[in-house]
Amino acid sequence: MRADDTLRAVATAPRFLVGIDFSPGSRKALAEARRLASLCGAAITVAHVRPSSDIRAAIREERGDLVRAGGRVLSRELTEHYARRLGQWTRASAGERAVVLRGAPDVALAQEARRGYTILVLGSTGQNAVATLLMGATAERALGRATIPVLIVPTSTRGPRRAR
Repeated sequence: MRADDTLRAVATAPRFLVGIDFSPGSRKALAEARRLASLCGAAITVAHVRPSSDIRAAIREERGDLVRAGGRVLSRELTEHYARRLGQWTRASAGERAVVLRGAPDVALAQEARRGYTILVLGSTGQNAVATLLMGATAERALGRATIPVLIVPTSTRGPRRAR
C-alpha cells in the first residue's frame, strides 16, 4: 500500500496541521501539505507558535514600536500583526484556516495536534539555526511529543547522499 492509499483509507476527512515559523523551510512544508491534501481531500490548518509574552513576541517580530505602546494596545496590535502574516500564507478561499498558538513550539503544536488532526507537518529547519544546534530542532522535539504521525519535510534541495 502506498502512502497516498493510506491517506485515502482514513474513515473521516483528514485534517492536516502545518506548523510554520515564516521561514523558507515552513513554506516548503506547507507546499507539501497542500500537495498531499489535494490527493486525499484533507483540510489544512496553518499554525504559528508565538512566545507567551507579548513583549517577547513583539521583539521577535522586530516590532519595537509595539513594545512602546504597551498593555492592551500591544496585545491588540500583535493579534492583528499575526493575522496579517498568517493571512499571507493561508488560502482561505481553499478552506484553509489559521491559528496562532502561544508557548514553546513543540509543546503547543503537540497540544493542538491532539484536537483531531490526522498528521502534523513541519519543515526540517526553520528560522533559528543556532537554537537548532544547541537544543535540537523544533521538528525533532515535536516528533517526540506528538501523539499523531509527524511528517518532517526536508528543506535541503540537494539530492540523496551517496556513499563514497
